[in-house]
Amino acid sequence: MTKAHDLADSTRREFLKTGARAGAALGLAMTAGEISMPSARAATSRLSTGDVDILRFLAAAELLEHDLWQQYAELGENNPDFGEALEAIDDDMVDYAVDVTEDELSHHQFINAFLASRGAEPVNLDEFKTIPPPNVTGIAQTPRLTNLTKLSVDTSYYNRYRSTGNPDFGDTFPQIATIIRQPGIPTADGLSDRKLGGIARVAAFHFASIEVGGTSLYDSFLPKVSNRDVLRIVGSIYATEAIHYAIFEDTFGGITAFQNASGTLVVPDLTEGKHGSEHVMPKRCTFLSRDLPTCSVIRPSATANAGAIAAVKALTASNLFDGQSKKFFRTLNELALKADSAGGSY
Repeated sequence: MTKAHDLADSTRREFLKTGARAGAALGLAMTAGEISMPSARAATSRLSTGDVDILRFLAAAELLEHDLWQQYAELGENNPDFGEALEAIDDDMVDYAVDVTEDELSHHQFINAFLASRGAEPVNLDEFKTIPPPNVTGIAQTPRLTNLTKLSVDTSYYNRYRSTGNPDFGDTFPQIATIIRQPGIPTADGLSDRKLGGIARVAAFHFASIEVGGTSLYDSFLPKVSNRDVLRIVGSIYATEAIHYAIFEDTFGGITAFQNASGTLVVPDLTEGKHGSEHVMPKRCTFLSRDLPTCSVIRPSATANAGAIAAVKALTASNLFDGQSKKFFRTLNELALKADSAGGSY
C-alpha cells in the first residue's frame, strides 16, 4: 500500500471520526437542553397522531439500540481480552462503541422529552429488562432488553451498498459472511484468543448491521412526517445513524478470514481492499423510478422494506430478542404497526 494511499485513508478516517463525535456532542447537547425549542410553542403546539406514533416507535428503537450498545461498550472498556480482540480489527473500535452508546442514549432521551413537551406519552420499556447478561468480567449484572449471545447477522448489506441494486426494486444480495446463532460478546471468562477473535468479528458485522438498519428506518419515515419540528428530529437523527454506519464500514478492512468447525461462522479476508472493503461510499442505484438516472442513496427506504415492521422482523430474526416475553413482542409490534400506518405507505 502506498504512502499516498495511507495518508488518504488516514484523512478519511479522521473525517468520519470527527463527524461521529460531532453527532454525539450535538445529541447530548440537545438532551441537556442547550438547544431548546421556544417554550411557548412547546407548551401549546400538539402533534398529529401519526407524528406521535412515528416518534414513539423511534423512541422504542433507540431504547433497544442503547441497551445493546451499552453491553458492547461495557465489555469493550472493562473486559481487556474482548477489548483487545475488537482493537485487533480496528484500533478505535472500542471508542466507536462507546461513542455510539452515548449517541443512542441522547436519542431516546431527547425523543421522549420532546413527546412529553407536546403532551404525548413517552415510551418506557423498563418492564421488559428481563434478559440476564453473561456472567463475565466487565459487564454489569443487570437485566437487559436485548440478547447478544446467539446472533444471526444478515450481512447482505455489505454487498447491497457495493452494488447498483436497490431492494425497493426487488433486488437481492448475497451474504458476505455466514453468522448463525453466534455470540457477539464473551459468554465466559478465559476464552481462547481464537474464540475471542471469532466473537469480535461477529460484533463488527453486527455493529454495522444495526446502524444500516437504523438509517433505512429513519429514511422511511421522512415522507410521512407532517410537523416541521418532527421532520427536523427525524432528519437530524437519521444523519447521525448514517455517520455510524459509515464509520463501521471503514473498519471492515481490518477483518481477516475466520471459520469455525461447524460452518456457522465463516468470515472472508477483507484486508487490503479484498471484496471491495476499501469502498465505503454507496454506489449509485435505481431510485424512485427506473426512468430516472441512478443515484447514490440510502436503500431500502420503502415502508415494506425499511419501515418499523420490517425493522422488528429483522431484529427478531437476528435473535436479538431471544428470551423476551410475548407481551414485549405485542408491545413492539403494536408500536411498529401504528408508526408504519402514519402518513400512508411509501
